[in-house]
Amino acid sequence: MRLRAALRNLRGLFGSWSCLAEVMGVPKTTITNFVYGSHPSTTHGLAAKAARAAGVPVDRLLGRPVAADRCPACGRSG
Repeated sequence: MRLRAALRNLRGLFGSWSCLAEVMGVPKTTITNFVYGSHPSTTHGLAAKAARAAGVPVDRLLGRPVAADRCPACGRSG
């Protein structure tokens, strides 16, 4: 569920599924099939490529969401 949400957010950042797929180095259908449930199994490779595209570690990409006014490392408000 978090990987699907992360991919949707990345799509928004990159502007389209095609652009995101190109950056991740996977076919667009691989991403859209996963996001829309046609291919429900999670792959570690897809998560790793999404994290690389986002410029963050996999655990941060898939971790619990942190409010924008909080430190992602410690949770304190800044």
